[in-house]
Amino acid sequence: MSALPRLGFIGVGTIAAALITGMCAAGEQRATFLLSPRNPDIAKGLAERFSFVEVARDNQAVIDGSDIVFLAVRPQVAAEVLGPLKFRREQRIVSLIATFDVARLRELVAPAGTITRAAPLPSVARRLGPLTLYPPVPEIAGLLQGLGQLVQLQNEADLEAFWATTGLMASYFGFLDEIAGWLTRQNLPDTQVRPFVAAMFEALAATGAERSRDGFDQLIVEHSTPGGLNEQAYRELQAAGWTGLVSQVLHLLHARVLGQATLADRLPTSPSRPRP
Repeated sequence: MSALPRLGFIGVGTIAAALITGMCAAGEQRATFLLSPRNPDIAKGLAERFSFVEVARDNQAVIDGSDIVFLAVRPQVAAEVLGPLKFRREQRIVSLIATFDVARLRELVAPAGTITRAAPLPSVARRLGPLTLYPPVPEIAGLLQGLGQLVQLQNEADLEAFWATTGLMASYFGFLDEIAGWLTRQNLPDTQVRPFVAAMFEALAATGAERSRDGFDQLIVEHSTPGGLNEQAYRELQAAGWTGLVSQVLHLLHARVLGQATLADRLPTSPSRPRP
């Protein structure tokens, strides 16, 4: 039996923790894990939970003790953190950093030559959701297989477009929170409201997954009875510019992923309507 690969993680935040948890789910051991001490609470918690996870003394110790190194630091500090580290030529690099393309990463991890980029979501901890990978390196794909819907891409530009859409997770929950808030303002108890909203959108998400090949535009039609509530709601949201705003926000996020925009770039704001 061949030895398990040694995976090192520089940065142990929410995404890295989810990825490690997913690879260790159901008692499975795909590798051994060596974590940087940068986020001590999360790193210590993972080490206490899984016997094959260890916290290193520093980031260089992670590099020295790993075959495959996952980079999971924030873009704002990536150059500062990675610059002083000494990588090995034979090491494989997996970057979870949204705004650093392969060319930019190559300068920071030289002489390591094999670089892939992956965009997992927090849901990989439960082996759910999409997980994009560029380029399709079989060894790395094997580690990630089964953690969700693995999408292997041939072009880095495709990865960056998909990555931009992952910036809508908080907006999705904001949408649910607005619905739940409206219901509670109708004097309904939270204990009923939140499960109701969650169940409704869980069912809609399942329908979207099952029927994605039909096109979401077809599902809009099927869920819009002529003259009904759904038809009215979608018409009103379209008229208010809601659907167009989603595309505009995605353009901003995509520009950031490409390194062409900053946090300061934003859409013009308009006065908020008072809540009824």
